Amino acid sequence: MTSPYNLLDDLNAALRYWWLIVVLMTAGVILGWILFQIQPPLYEARAEIALNVDLSRTGTLSDTNQDILINTTGRVMATAAIMDDLKQQATKAGWLAPNSNPQRMFFIERKAESFILRVQHPNPQAALELTDRWSELALRALESASQNALQADHLERYLDGLTTCLQQQTSGGVEIHACPFQDLQQLQTEINKTGKEILKSRANARGLIPGIRFALTQPAELLPEPVQFQRSTGLLAGALIGLVAALFVIHFRLPERLSKRG
Repeated sequence: MTSPYNLLDDLNAALRYWWLIVVLMTAGVILGWILFQIQPPLYEARAEIALNVDLSRTGTLSDTNQDILINTTGRVMATAAIMDDLKQQATKAGWLAPNSNPQRMFFIERKAESFILRVQHPNPQAALELTDRWSELALRALESASQNALQADHLERYLDGLTTCLQQQTSGGVEIHACPFQDLQQLQTEINKTGKEILKSRANARGLIPGIRFALTQPAELLPEPVQFQRSTGLLAGALIGLVAALFVIHFRLPERLSKRG
C-alpha cells in the first residue's frame, strides 16, 4: 500500500533544497530574457482625444452618470465599423495577416477625461499611420454621433409641441399654442413620423447627449523607444516555470534518487 500524501514532507524538502529552487528560477528568468531578446522590437504610436462635458447643456450630473457618459464616448471611438476599417487598411498594406487578431495591435485607454488611442506593431511606420487613421475615424464618429444627439434633442422639443397641439384639439379648448397642423389626421401623422425620426437619431447618437465636447489634443506620435512591457512578462513567466520545475523535482525526490545512484 502507498503511503498517503503529506504536504509537510514536501515543505520540508523544499526548505532543504532551497538552492535548487533558486537555481531553476534563475535559469527560467535567463531563458525568458533570451526569448525576449530574439523577438523583434515592438513599436507603439499614440494619439489622445480629450473630452469635456458642458454642464450648462447637460445639467448637473452625478459622478457616476458623468463617468458613464465618458465611457460611452470611448466606445464610440472603438466601434466594430472603425476596427474593421483599420483591419482592412492594415491587411491591404501587408501589416496584418488576413486571419490575425487585430485586438493585439489596437488599444484604447482612458486617462481621466481623455482617451489614448494606441497601436503597436513591429513596423514603426505602420503603427504611426494606423494611429493617425484611427484618430481621424474616431473624430468623425464622434462628430456624427454628436450631431445626431443634437438632432434628437430638437425633435423631442418639436414632438412636445405637437403633443400639446393634439391635447388642445382633442379637448376642444382655446388654442394657447400655435399649431402648424389644424387637421387632426395630419397632426397624428406628423407625431408618428417625428417619433420614428427620434428613435433613428437616438440610435445613431450611440448613447451620446448634447453637451459632450471633444478635441484631438495630441496627434498621432511614435514613442521614441520600443515598448518593453513584454520583457517583464517574459521574465515573470520564466521564473514561474522554474519554480514549478523545482517543485516537481523536489516532490519526486529526484536529488535524493540521483545521489543514491551515485
